[in-house]
Amino acid sequence: MGKLILIRHGQTEMNAQNLYFGKLNPPLNDLGIEQAYMAKEKLSNIAYDCIYSSPLERAKETAEICNYLDKEIIYDSRLEEINFGIFEGLTFKEISEQYPNEVKEMEKNWKTFNYITGESLEELYQRAVSFLETLDYTKDNLIISHWGIINCIISYFVSGTLDTYWKFKVDNCSIVIFEGDFNFSYLTKLY
Repeated sequence: MGKLILIRHGQTEMNAQNLYFGKLNPPLNDLGIEQAYMAKEKLSNIAYDCIYSSPLERAKETAEICNYLDKEIIYDSRLEEINFGIFEGLTFKEISEQYPNEVKEMEKNWKTFNYITGESLEELYQRAVSFLETLDYTKDNLIISHWGIINCIISYFVSGTLDTYWKFKVDNCSIVIFEGDFNFSYLTKLY
């Protein structure tokens, strides 16, 4: 059984401003670069066979910094953050003022609400599970991605459903490690 090593990308200015953004593509800010180097230091005693990353700039930069074994980085669009559609680039306050009915709908139907021109959490979850199905669990896989995808992966391994999605807080450049395979994995470390 191999390890699944999950790292959330470092901070961007959009994170610092508490904006909703998934498909928007900001780079890491200075703190985000520092966080990525700190994650690399924590990772330096953990071997990995393969490294996968979201192709979005913030994850890509984090992957390049954390890739201390100089493996080929495999970019996979299934690891991209959720598309927040009409909410992209806005604060929750702005969203609440501009789209009050949509906010009510989002809170009521949080699994299926698709941000009007975006995607739903159910669609994001299916994307995450689709990616997990392709991994070789005899190898140690390092994955650099986003809050939404990582929470979907954790939810899959913890409950097998999206129901536990809101139960985890994964900070920028946090490291979460599971061991096992697609059918049964267990959490072994959090950094």
